[in-house]
Amino acid sequence: MGKNKKDNRARYFLGKIKAELKNRFSGHGPVRSFRAPGRVDWMGSHTDYNQGLVLASTVDREIIVGARLREDQSLNLYSLNLDREFRTGIHNPVPDPNEAWANYPRGVLSELAQTGIELPGMDLVFYGDIPIGANLSSSAALEAATLEAALGLLDRPMTRWEKAFICWRAENRFVGMPCGILDQFTIIVSEKNHLLFLDCDRLSSELTPINFQGKGKSASSRACLLVIDSGVGRQLVKSEYKKRVEECRRACQILRQAGFKIRSLSGLKPAQLKAAEKKLNPVLFRRVRHIVTENERVLKGKDAAQKQNYAQLGKLFEQGYLSSSRDYENSITELNLLHDLLSEFPGILGTRIAGAGWGGCLVSLARKPDLEKLESYLTETYRNKTGREFRIFPVETGDAPGEIL
Repeated sequence: MGKNKKDNRARYFLGKIKAELKNRFSGHGPVRSFRAPGRVDWMGSHTDYNQGLVLASTVDREIIVGARLREDQSLNLYSLNLDREFRTGIHNPVPDPNEAWANYPRGVLSELAQTGIELPGMDLVFYGDIPIGANLSSSAALEAATLEAALGLLDRPMTRWEKAFICWRAENRFVGMPCGILDQFTIIVSEKNHLLFLDCDRLSSELTPINFQGKGKSASSRACLLVIDSGVGRQLVKSEYKKRVEECRRACQILRQAGFKIRSLSGLKPAQLKAAEKKLNPVLFRRVRHIVTENERVLKGKDAAQKQNYAQLGKLFEQGYLSSSRDYENSITELNLLHDLLSEFPGILGTRIAGAGWGGCLVSLARKPDLEKLESYLTETYRNKTGREFRIFPVETGDAPGEIL
């Protein structure tokens, strides 16, 4: 979608949001609008909760929220995308399993209240163009947009680090997903035209400028990023995600008891894998091997990105896909089929699983692909074999969260 079309679409939905808020919920205060982008991980699959390394960026798709303070203690939420409404009290501490989408903004407000900030009632209406369940972090963007709205309405400053941890705690404590901090940190701390390198053990980060056009005329320095949505929602992600977290914890405990001096699996070096294999069952060893080699790929990916060597970065994408699908087993039949088809298409430099996996999207590095030909090529096999619809769209880096003025 071109910039003008995207801007016009955003203005249209801003109008819809404000009209919906005023017509749906009684209130008289001024309405303000806030936004937060989605994110895509370039490398660092499941390394964040293993205190490892991550390379990620924001994307130019976002969650927008229209927000207004209330004079009572009511919290009123509405999603334009889902056409779902949820009304409760601002201090209700109980998640609602029947309105899972509302638990993300509610969790943020709950965590914000626990910092000592007195919260009045609020009306919040959301719209987003981040595909839901596609592993582009629509949930973390929902959290970040909610936090921007609350802090903006209350005129309360907060550091980016504090914001990231509030959103991360909301997802872990209120929503109940034992995720690492990758999604929230990337969305809140990263910036447009940059890649974020994050060390989840030291909690140190570094921004690397990214320029898809390249500095020179070499084809290896020009690329674009494509998201390929498989059309399969992440049906198993919560149960399988929790299972992987537990497997990694168990493997770390076994290795520590065996004498390995590590605080997490990311403390293990590649040279120690052979010794570790003797202490673990085959399944746990495969999980460990993925984490250790993925951390190495992040370091190599950071170096390739700094040099704008997208051919090398594409090779690392491919290595990450193989490690994810074989060792971490977070792929599914549809993703495997799409990956294999993409690997045969001219101009695709490399493809990996976006986000947690078990459905959702793949992300590919490509050199000036003909999207119409690519879509036609995939349709011929993917849609006919699976009966599923898919989408392809290029993404650029997105703007940091903030108020829409």
